[in-house]
Amino acid sequence: MKRAAVAVALLAAACGPEKPAAIRTSSSPKPPAWLAKTTSDSATLYFSGAKEGSSSLEEGKDSALEAARSQAAQYIGVEISAEHSDVMSTEEAENKAKDTVKSRANAMVRSAELADVYYEKISREAGSGTIDRFDVWVLIRLPRAEIEKERERQKQEARETVKAALGRYREALAQQKAGDELAALIRFRDVLTQLKGQGQNVETGDTAIASAGKLKQLAQDAAASSQSKVRRAIVIAPDWVAGAVTQALSAKGFTAQTQTGATEQAALAAAKAQGTPWVIVVHATTTPGGRVFAQVAASAALDVRALDARNGAVVASTQKQAKGVGRTPEAAQQAAASEAGLGAGNDLAAALVAKENSGL
Repeated sequence: MKRAAVAVALLAAACGPEKPAAIRTSSSPKPPAWLAKTTSDSATLYFSGAKEGSSSLEEGKDSALEAARSQAAQYIGVEISAEHSDVMSTEEAENKAKDTVKSRANAMVRSAELADVYYEKISREAGSGTIDRFDVWVLIRLPRAEIEKERERQKQEARETVKAALGRYREALAQQKAGDELAALIRFRDVLTQLKGQGQNVETGDTAIASAGKLKQLAQDAAASSQSKVRRAIVIAPDWVAGAVTQALSAKGFTAQTQTGATEQAALAAAKAQGTPWVIVVHATTTPGGRVFAQVAASAALDVRALDARNGAVVASTQKQAKGVGRTPEAAQQAAASEAGLGAGNDLAAALVAKENSGL
C-alpha cells in the first residue's frame, strides 16, 4: 500500500498542475462603471456599445462603435421628432418623415466623440500556438446642443415650407377668381403636397391663416370644390350611346350633361357660359351582323373627342369598337354601343384626370 501511494504521488508530480482552459486579460484592472450603467448630464449624452468574440481588437472596437452609434441614433431620432408627432396624415408621409429623421440622426452621431474603450482578451491554446478573442465595449459622447441645433433647423425648415405653401394657396385663389378652375386645382393640390410631413401647429406668419393645420383644411376644402367644378362636361352623343359614356364618366367622379342633337359650336358656347371645362363629342355608327344561335349580332364604332371649352382645342381622343348580341337587331346594336361607350368613357375620364395631375 505504501509503495502504491508513493507511485501515485510521483505520477502527480510528473504531470504538474492542470493548465487553465483559457487565460483572460483586460485593458484595466477594474471594469469601468459605465459598463453597468451609462449616465448623462445636462450638457452631454453618453451611449455604449459592445461586441463579443471578435478575432481582433480593431474589429471588436469598430463593431462596438457601430452598436453605440445605433443606440444613439435611435434615441436622437425620437428626441428630434417628438415635437412633430402630429404630422402624420398618410402612411406615405409617415414613412417619409421617419426616413428623414433617421438619416439626419445617423449623420449626427457620426460626429460623436469616443469617450472610452474597455476590452478583455481571451486566449486559448491551440496546438503549438494560441487563439485570441476579444470582448470590447466602447463609450461615445454627444453634446445635447447638437440635438437642439437640429431641432431648430427643422423648425426653420418647416416654417419656410409652410410659408411657401401659403403663397401657393393664394396663387390658387387668384386663378380661381380668374375663372381657371383647373389651374387653381393644381395649385391647391401643390399646397397639400407641400404640407405633408409638417406639424399642424407650424406658424405661417399670416394673421388670417395662422397655422399649417388651418391652411391644410382650407386647401383640402378648396381642392374638393375645384375638382367638382373641373370634372364637369357637356356630352354631345346619340341617345343610344350617351348613357354608357356618361355612366363611365360618372364612375370617375365626372358630372356629365347630355345634349342630343346640339352642334359642337353650340355646346362649346354653352359650356363656356356655364364654366363647364369640357365638351365631349361622340360620333357613333352601328353595323348589323349575322345570327348567333337564337340571337343576332351587331357592331358599334365610336370616335370620341374631348374639347377644351375655352378654345375648342382637342385635349383627348379615343376610338372604340365593340360587338354585341340580342334577340332583335336593335337590342344587338344597343349592346354593342353600350360596350363601346363604356370603354370610350373610361379612356376619356382617365385622360382628363391625367391632365389634372400633369398640370395642363
